[in-house]
Amino acid sequence: MFAVGGQSRPIEGTDGSSDDHPIIIPELSTNMFKLYLSVAYNSWKPEGPTHSDVIDLLRFSNKFMSQKTRDIAIHHLHEQRFRHKPYDLLALCLEFSITKFFVPNALVDVKELLDEHRRIVACEEPPLIEHAACCTNNTACSIDWWQLWWNSMARFLRDGRNPQVFREAINCFQELGFEIGRVNPECWKMLLQTVKKGTAFHLAYDLIEEMAQQLSAALITEPDQMLTCAELDAFSSN
Repeated sequence: MFAVGGQSRPIEGTDGSSDDHPIIIPELSTNMFKLYLSVAYNSWKPEGPTHSDVIDLLRFSNKFMSQKTRDIAIHHLHEQRFRHKPYDLLALCLEFSITKFFVPNALVDVKELLDEHRRIVACEEPPLIEHAACCTNNTACSIDWWQLWWNSMARFLRDGRNPQVFREAINCFQELGFEIGRVNPECWKMLLQTVKKGTAFHLAYDLIEEMAQQLSAALITEPDQMLTCAELDAFSSN
C-alpha cells in the first residue's frame, strides 16, 4: 500500500496495485470519497450537497484532517441552518466542535418572543384593581396611571437608544417621586408593590428556562448502567 506513489512499481496483488486490488479504507464510504473529489476538483452535482452529504463531509474532515472539506461543510450547514430544528443543529455543533454559529435559529426565535413579550408589557400597564380608601377620584387616578405607565415604564423598556432591563426600569420608575399626576399616593404605593413583584417578567425567565431544559433533554442522555463484577465475569466466561 505504501509503495503506491513511489518510484518502484507496486507489488502485484497488493492494495492499490490495480483496479482489482483497491486500497480499502473501512471508515471511508463511497459517498464520502465522491464528496471529497467534489471538494478537490470543485465540481458538485447541480442540486448541491444534501444534509446527509454535509454530515459525511464533516466526518471525512475529522477523520482525515481536511480543513478545506470542513470549511465547505460548515459553509453549507450555515447556509441551510434555518431549515433544521434547534437541538439538531446544536447537536452537530457539539459533535464536530463548530463554533462559527451556535443554534442561531433557536436564539433568534427566543429573542423575537422576548421582544414581543417586552412590547406587550410596555403597552399593558398592571391593572389597578382596587383604589385606596382615601382615593377620591378613581377615574382620574386610573387615567393618569395608564398615562404614567405609558410615558415612563414603557419608554424605559422600549427606548431605542438605551432600553432598560426590568430591574433598571423599576429603579427609574420609582424615582418619579411626586411626578405622578392625579394618581393617589396610596394607590401609587400599592401599584409599585405589584410592579416590583415582576410577575409579568417572570414569564420571560420561564421561557428561557424551558428552552434550556428542552435543549438539555435533547442533547444530554444518561449513560448506560455499568455492569457489576459478577456480570462482567459471566460475560467473559461466555
